[in-house]
Amino acid sequence: MSHLLVDIKALNITFGDKHVLKDFDFSLAKGEIVSVVGESGSGKSISALMSMGLLAPTAEVVNKQALLFGQELESYTQKEWLQIRGKRVSMIFQDPMTALHPSMRVGKQLDEVLVQHTSLSSKERKKLIISALTEVELPSPETSQFKYPHELSGGQRQRVVIAMAMLLEPELIIADEPTTALDKEVEATVLALLEKLVRTKGCALWFISHDLEVVASFSDKVQVLYKGETVEKGSAKQVFDNPQHPYTKGLLACRPPKHGRPYPLPVLADFMDRSGPPIQQELHPPSGDINVLSIRGLNLGYKTKKGLKTTMDWVVRDLDLKLLKGETLGLIGPSGSGKSSIGRAIVGLNEYSCTSFDYEGNPLKIQFIFQDPFSALNGSHRIGRILGAVLKRHQGELSAEERHSRAGALLEEVGLTAEDLAKKPASFSGGQRQRIGIARALAANPKVLICDESVSALDVSVQAQVLNLLNGIKKNRDLSMIFISHDPDVINYMCDRVMILASKH
Repeated sequence: MSHLLVDIKALNITFGDKHVLKDFDFSLAKGEIVSVVGESGSGKSISALMSMGLLAPTAEVVNKQALLFGQELESYTQKEWLQIRGKRVSMIFQDPMTALHPSMRVGKQLDEVLVQHTSLSSKERKKLIISALTEVELPSPETSQFKYPHELSGGQRQRVVIAMAMLLEPELIIADEPTTALDKEVEATVLALLEKLVRTKGCALWFISHDLEVVASFSDKVQVLYKGETVEKGSAKQVFDNPQHPYTKGLLACRPPKHGRPYPLPVLADFMDRSGPPIQQELHPPSGDINVLSIRGLNLGYKTKKGLKTTMDWVVRDLDLKLLKGETLGLIGPSGSGKSSIGRAIVGLNEYSCTSFDYEGNPLKIQFIFQDPFSALNGSHRIGRILGAVLKRHQGELSAEERHSRAGALLEEVGLTAEDLAKKPASFSGGQRQRIGIARALAANPKVLICDESVSALDVSVQAQVLNLLNGIKKNRDLSMIFISHDPDVINYMCDRVMILASKH
């Protein structure tokens, strides 16, 4: 019997007239880690969904061979899939909010997996759940197990999803961008846990990512996809030390450097058209020391109720913060440290108390760019209407025709076109939607921008484009910026000064 858990040859997947995966070959053996790397839309997740029996029925699949555990994928019945998923093969999805049931406590969701696939007693299941949540470093697992997904931070929700996938030590783990929402410390912990499972338990890991740097240290093999085609594959050392394809070279070069702040960052187009990296200049802190925003003694907390008792769970206590004119201030810290809560409090989206809050301008000139542009934009409205509503509120003297013209100019400022005003958010990629979110913030003609993890979910190549865009806008509009991120490389590149927040747990 073959030692390969997954063995795919010449796989082609199409949706209508869109060919998303072309002649894809992939194999994965016990005790092996194989990473598939590429941007959104490259087809890297489609084959994994097929291998879990989760591919949409509208997909047309043609292949020479597609084996899972030595059996043809298309031969599995629905009953067999129910027995396999969660026990023999588990998948870690990128978005924990869609992977978790919003109205069910997280501990109960882990318990359902154990009830479905084991005969363990209630006491044994509870012990295993606490152990799994502790292993992924979820703060206070004994109490966190009783929380609903919305009561956890994005990084904490992802830890729950990872704990659920690892619960029964499956033979095959498919991890689809599992660390995108995690800070670097937790990311390293999770990757070490996944690698330990592979090396000590003999399971296999199919790791999907857009970030070559993430997969470099622990992968046995790497496969690079570009527009549905494999452009490079080999051992991790071979691919990272001596990349051959321009696309691979571009993915490696787009990340912010460990040292220095060269502007602009290289983008994929520089390598795909072989024009080479752009002429760069170094970013420098502002020369003046004029305060734009100053907060003293900031306190932030959330009420939690247990029975008849209501307590305050403090996230931030007695924090002092100041932002200088022309400065980019970075807020970094682990998930749950309060960095996003601080940003939201500044624009009035969170309740807070403080000793003093000094901002002499119009508070509406402080604008917020959200992490997830898809949920931040009204999907039923066209982009022209979305931007027009902001312009009408902040520049009420403009006529409808002038608002339309100004909205088109805003889209062009962020790298889109005026023709895009007629489209809805679903017509755009993640990076393009983030550009629209930036355009919406600029529609208020702000003096301060607060960017909340605004590049964390983007491909590294798109991330470089958005970082270049933000630095260009800041310079051209003479803005100040608060930049919130869990990524130290991005923070060190973007920010003139950094505040490090500690978790309160």
